[in-house]
Amino acid sequence: MIFVEDLALTYEQQNNNIYDNGVKALANVNLKARRGERVSIIGPSGCGKSSLLFILAGLIRPSSGNVLIDSCEPDSRRTDTALILQDYGLFPWKTVVENASLGLEIRGLGKREQSDIVIPILEKLGLSEFSTAYPAQLSGGQRQRVAIARSLAFKPSLLLMDEPLSSLDALTRETLQQFILEIWREHNLTLVLVTHSIEEAVFLGSTIAVMSERPGTIIETIVNPLAGTPGYRQRPEFHKVCSRLRSLLGVGN
Repeated sequence: MIFVEDLALTYEQQNNNIYDNGVKALANVNLKARRGERVSIIGPSGCGKSSLLFILAGLIRPSSGNVLIDSCEPDSRRTDTALILQDYGLFPWKTVVENASLGLEIRGLGKREQSDIVIPILEKLGLSEFSTAYPAQLSGGQRQRVAIARSLAFKPSLLLMDEPLSSLDALTRETLQQFILEIWREHNLTLVLVTHSIEEAVFLGSTIAVMSERPGTIIETIVNPLAGTPGYRQRPEFHKVCSRLRSLLGVGN
């Protein structure tokens, strides 16, 4: 479903009306993912993880290389792709149901159609009693569920997540990791998750793409078939993959 070959990205900088060599964010990135796969992307801060995700979403065009989603170039208008950001992206003056319906409203659906799609999703996410609440009245975990509800309303086949749980406490974070797995199973999604957390990458990613320092490239791809299985965090295999990631990332050396 996802095909990335020899991808490079340079952010051009303009000084005195002359473009210099710019900032090289990504170089020689290669990545493949089958339909229904869960891919975790992890690497040092500033290595281009989020830039790669935005390219997959069609929000940024690469400087060179080939990128295909379902055999087509990424397009921000692709209705089968949903992107969830770190800061939730909720409007503080809109209620839960209004925030969850925002994408459908932009696409021209009427209020009744919006409600028919969004209300059942809010019920499944445990948010129905908060449908008239505002983001400031919700916990961090509830706000992230609203962001997920807004994405699921599109019925996407590809869900891109940019450090969606980084601002949450450890207990809420692990609860929502399990919740993401349930969403993946129920909706048959292809999932790409950018994270700074080694444990999160290992628990959620059936494939883990490890990136280098900037300009970011994928230095190793780890196949992690036990990801998301019951009790995986307590198994020796989990700790073995975590140790491998720490070694690749130079953590604790």
